[in-house]
Amino acid sequence: MPNLLIRMKVHGTMPLVMIADVALDAIAREALQSVDGLETGGILLGADTPGGIVIQHAGDPGPNAKRGERTFLRDLNHARELAQAAWVEDGSQWLGEWHTHPTGGLSPSDVDLHSYMRHLHDVDLGFDKFVAIIAGFDSSARVVVATWIIERDRIQSVPLRKLAAGRPEGRPTPTTHTAGQLGHKTQEHKEAP
Repeated sequence: MPNLLIRMKVHGTMPLVMIADVALDAIAREALQSVDGLETGGILLGADTPGGIVIQHAGDPGPNAKRGERTFLRDLNHARELAQAAWVEDGSQWLGEWHTHPTGGLSPSDVDLHSYMRHLHDVDLGFDKFVAIIAGFDSSARVVVATWIIERDRIQSVPLRKLAAGRPEGRPTPTTHTAGQLGHKTQEHKEAP
């Protein structure tokens, strides 16, 4: 699948993607585990609302996750438990995944894109788009993220916006942040939760 990222169309209107502080903090905290050079990650849970995609929860990798230098395989049972708990708590559904690229850029790799395409083409999962957040480190060793929306025929890098606290569900008010502004000091992603 060489150069899939380049071959896919990057166009269209930019979707709105918002993230709750608790989810962003979870990504930043877990991403720090990648200082050992191994990837880590988890699932993203929330809602695809008329006002935009709202990420309420970001899972951790789970105790049985397999981490490698260029691969990450989450603990499927753990991811399912997180998804069930989020569904019970606030109706959140699986929107996508986050993972680290500890030594590379913040763009999806061919392995990542292949995995995302499998999710999108799995009729049992019912995805029409897949949210991917890739975390890495800046020159000051702070966690930085890039957010991607992947569809069957295109991929877009989109800004990630912090969800304003205290907003009722379905009526998010975003505050704009670029991936770099969301930096915190403080073998694939295949299975469905």
